[in-house]
Amino acid sequence: MKFNAFRQWLAIAATVLAACVAPAAHADKLQDILKRGYLIVGTTSSTPPFGFKDDKGELQGFDIDMSRLVAKALFGDPTKIKFELLTNEARWPALQNDQVDMVAQFATISPSRLVRVAFTPRYFDTGMTAAIRKDSKIKTLADLNDPSVTLATLTVPEQIDLAKRMAPKAQIVSFASVDQQALALRSGRAQAFLVDLPIGMWYGATNAEMKVIPEVFGGFQNYGIAYKMGELPWSQFLDGFVTDLTTGYSYIEYTAIYKKYFKIAPPPQRSYKIQTSS
Repeated sequence: MKFNAFRQWLAIAATVLAACVAPAAHADKLQDILKRGYLIVGTTSSTPPFGFKDDKGELQGFDIDMSRLVAKALFGDPTKIKFELLTNEARWPALQNDQVDMVAQFATISPSRLVRVAFTPRYFDTGMTAAIRKDSKIKTLADLNDPSVTLATLTVPEQIDLAKRMAPKAQIVSFASVDQQALALRSGRAQAFLVDLPIGMWYGATNAEMKVIPEVFGGFQNYGIAYKMGELPWSQFLDGFVTDLTTGYSYIEYTAIYKKYFKIAPPPQRSYKIQTSS
């Protein structure tokens, strides 16, 4: 009797466990989004030109326009989208907790992040440099490595680690947004701020008192759209979308938003040229 009762208990436990696991195992983020009728994107409003508010208070930026293209691909309508403004630290929990469907927030692909979230192929090439005042005596990245220099970073572990490696003698202060870093430079609290090259170029082009050091530390990096791990149909859609955007049918739209914010053409679709018969 005891053995039969134990078998019955095991059968009940297995049924309950299957009921709990089955929905997670068969979850389909892509279908959930399509049924909902709009896309939810995690992004920023304080990092021009990728995400910022214009004079009318409207959200603008390269990542914003690219996200609207994702919504257009999903629904045939770029307005079927909702933006959630997130801090740099909140990006990854927001994905893991399903607060957002994807993150388009100038997110650099790195090994330490790849164990937490998944990324699409790169949609933007970048690199780390520093912004300084135009009247600064700092001329190169090597000049940052001085005890008299206070270097502002974002409150991002990878960036703080990079600052310590590139300028171990400098004083490091960290801020929640690039706007706050720029304010620290303007006020004299910092003599430079560590910044992604395209963002630094935008600040240099739109602020008469700023410029960027014309070099990058440790080579170039990549931005990718981030999404939650384990969602195969959704990852296939996003990976295919970015590949097409940067190298295929939608490259014309990619070129348009690239020129809109950076005033230059994006990298070419292919590294080879069309061959013609002689």
